[in-house]
Amino acid sequence: MTRTDASRPHPAAPQPGASPLSAAAAPFRRLRTALSVSGLGQWLAVPALSAAAVLPADGTEARLRAAGAVLALLVLPAVLLAPLAGALADRVDRRLALLIADGLRFVVVLTVPLVDALPWTLAAAFLVGCLSLLWAPAASAALPALVSDATVGASAGGTVVAREAAETDLRADARRSAARAAFGPAPVAALLFAVLAVIANAVLGASHRTDLPLYATAALFVLAAALTALVKQVPATEPISVPAPLKLLFQGPGLDRAGHGLGLAVGGAALAAGAVAAVARVHTGELGGGDAGYGAVLTGLAAGLATGLFLGPRVLGPFSRRRLLGLAVIAAALLLIVAALVRNLVVVAFVAAFLGVAAGAAWSTATAAVRDPAGETGDESGDRRPRAFLASIALIGTLVAVAAVPAVAGALGSHRLTIGDGYDLDGSMAAQLIAAVLALITGAVAYRRLDDRRGIPLAADLRAALRGEVYVPPSQAPAPEPVRRERGVFVAFEGGEGAGKTTQARLAAIWLRDHGYDVITTHEPGATKIGMRLRAMLLDRDTTGLSDRAETLLYAADRADHVANVIRPALERGAIVVSDRYLDSSLAYQGYGRQQPVGAIARVNAWATGGLVPDLTVLLEVPPADGLRRLSAPADRIESEPQEFHERVQAGFRALAEAEPDRYLVLDASRPQAELSREIQYRIREILPDPIPAGTEDATSTFPAITDV
Repeated sequence: MTRTDASRPHPAAPQPGASPLSAAAAPFRRLRTALSVSGLGQWLAVPALSAAAVLPADGTEARLRAAGAVLALLVLPAVLLAPLAGALADRVDRRLALLIADGLRFVVVLTVPLVDALPWTLAAAFLVGCLSLLWAPAASAALPALVSDATVGASAGGTVVAREAAETDLRADARRSAARAAFGPAPVAALLFAVLAVIANAVLGASHRTDLPLYATAALFVLAAALTALVKQVPATEPISVPAPLKLLFQGPGLDRAGHGLGLAVGGAALAAGAVAAVARVHTGELGGGDAGYGAVLTGLAAGLATGLFLGPRVLGPFSRRRLLGLAVIAAALLLIVAALVRNLVVVAFVAAFLGVAAGAAWSTATAAVRDPAGETGDESGDRRPRAFLASIALIGTLVAVAAVPAVAGALGSHRLTIGDGYDLDGSMAAQLIAAVLALITGAVAYRRLDDRRGIPLAADLRAALRGEVYVPPSQAPAPEPVRRERGVFVAFEGGEGAGKTTQARLAAIWLRDHGYDVITTHEPGATKIGMRLRAMLLDRDTTGLSDRAETLLYAADRADHVANVIRPALERGAIVVSDRYLDSSLAYQGYGRQQPVGAIARVNAWATGGLVPDLTVLLEVPPADGLRRLSAPADRIESEPQEFHERVQAGFRALAEAEPDRYLVLDASRPQAELSREIQYRIREILPDPIPAGTEDATSTFPAITDV
């Protein structure tokens, strides 16, 4: 994107209506902070309790049993007691449930270093798991409940339909905020544990080095409880329903063969990641890392999982998601083999990070596949059983890993196999190798079940995806078409009221005419006979009672007729189309201005236009107040909107330009007209056919033609 006004505020700066939750009340922000602190404590408790259990154990086998028992007891309640905890959380006041969970976890964790006995450490792990099971559903329901009607109404433009749409978006954002608060602190918690372990080892000595992480965990829980107490009330408007993992596992969600392949893939990824975490404390101790090394491995694993969750839907865009899922599990299994065989702590930490990336990508890819097999974003109101089924598979796979891998490692701990010259394979390494083989088999079976491009060579498919293409075998490639005229060029001019779009579009068309091009100038709305009638309804100030959604659909209808009868025919014959407004105006005005879901408007218009997007969009920016003063004719229905509406529109245009910088030329419309024209001509010249489209002289005779619609 070309920008010519560096002094202009950055588009990412807060703008009216720029964020659905920007107007959230103080209780919402306070509770979100409390949940983040509590989530940090919840994840810090995992290494803190497992390290505390390992410290007094005598011998490798005993340490493996202790670490595995703590991790299994932390996960076990989620497998066995999930529906009971969900029902209890649904019947108790949300705020009270959060206070009880954080308060009791504070007491339980605080007593672990004071009692200093392995049985109580194990009991504390189980109690923390139970209390976390009560906290999680209450936390996921609390934030959406705090999205008040007042906040929704203030950001919805006043109409009932707009309020309903805004409330849906706000609650969806609140649910995502709750998930980020619960799971986002995991990498930070692992890193914090590593730092605390280093400090404790230097200050407290070997016999009490696990006390500091436990005290820090307890402090986080009591701080979270204090922050939650500052929130006066959490409405019980969000129902809580927690499925039973074991029931879902045996009954299944009704998925087909490929769906069960998704389950196998998720199970294999969970087994690989869980195997690393299960023996990490003992394995890093044997490598000389101690608690700090344990924290480093967990940091790598957690950070990798977070990265994989983000990259999964985005990496290798043209590549089959189902193939990618199977390959991600196979990659995780192979990385687990490397982690098991390497005897260097730094390398193990880095390998754990890459394993986490593969496992996270597998999870995000699988959940995206069951949420919407067509590859779209899904619907909050859709059937959640397939996703819950995958979550159950991941949970049970993790439980199996943390319970079985340390047990197998302990059984093999006293037997060492010497391979080659001085290379020892101990129990932890052997157990990880066994888990890796099982994950590898699971990944291979899942890949075969999920492969939706059978017969397509994998290597060629990957190479094409790296180039941003979809691989087509030579036998399936379409035959070359006969000589065909080049497609024309589509340039759209966008901007707020009074920005000078019409003037610059006209000047650009004249300049193109002077260079011998067949030019079509057009505008929206009202470029066709049907469009003229729609324009009258949309812009007439006497039109009242038109809902925001109806307005959006009328603009889409005008655009569909415009594309079918004006723009596409001109492009197909090789003409240059210059349009005063197009798709981005609906996204900015009806999306950001009316505060409707921008994604939904984009999908409606993509269908209406057949996916036609301008080759270049020239965005002319001018302060809304200045632009409105430029208007010479009486203001129409849209121009009559308050200034706050036009400011949201301008912010929307900026956001759209930031999202697709290669398609936009952004100009400060307050500059002299001649300067703007020169920059527009320079940018258009870059996308024009060279030198003149085939047949232009035949179409225009001796005089270049410009046609106004």
